[in-house]
Amino acid sequence: MAEAEIDKAMIVNWALVELGLAPNFSIDTETKLGALVDMFWPRALARCFGLHDWTFCRRTTQLARQAATPNNGWTYGFDLPGDILGPPLKLTFDAACEMPLRDFTIEGTTVFAHDPVVFARCKVALDPAAWPPQFADGFATLLSSYLAIPLTQDPELKADKEAAAIGTPSTGGAGGILGRLMAQDRAAAPVGSPAVTNMLGGGRSSSEPWHGRW
Repeated sequence: MAEAEIDKAMIVNWALVELGLAPNFSIDTETKLGALVDMFWPRALARCFGLHDWTFCRRTTQLARQAATPNNGWTYGFDLPGDILGPPLKLTFDAACEMPLRDFTIEGTTVFAHDPVVFARCKVALDPAAWPPQFADGFATLLSSYLAIPLTQDPELKADKEAAAIGTPSTGGAGGILGRLMAQDRAAAPVGSPAVTNMLGGGRSSSEPWHGRW
């Protein structure tokens, strides 16, 4: 028999079971529980994805260049993707992300640069169905810590579930289920290439001629 797809409802019900409660959450019904999930799901999401640059949600894309010329001294403006989580992990002028862009600034959702082509490696929002099961498990455990007080009024249970998910305060969020996953994610990542820079440009990776700019 095929396994059921992991979705938001399943993860919330995992969290309820962590608290010793019945797994009776459904996205289709408007309940007090649903209101609590709507309140705390984004908070747990922000915390989990903010802990680490998870490789499963990385994406490298060529940024769309804006038609208008910027009026702030930069040559080009580029739109950041609308589904990114946090700032770009890396900006480059090659698709392999090996040649870092060093001469740029970010204002709001726009990257300004002097290079005509810019690539960005970003963390992007994914539906729970695309999460690794182990990450979904850690997320459900952390979500249960947020739901513990409003559903059980038990601060010790809240602390226990938070420690199970990310460790005690002394670990700085690098312990528990998610901490172990972070360590595995780092260990599986390939060794990065040395930064490639244009030495004639004073170590600034820009295709613009160096002369006349200073």
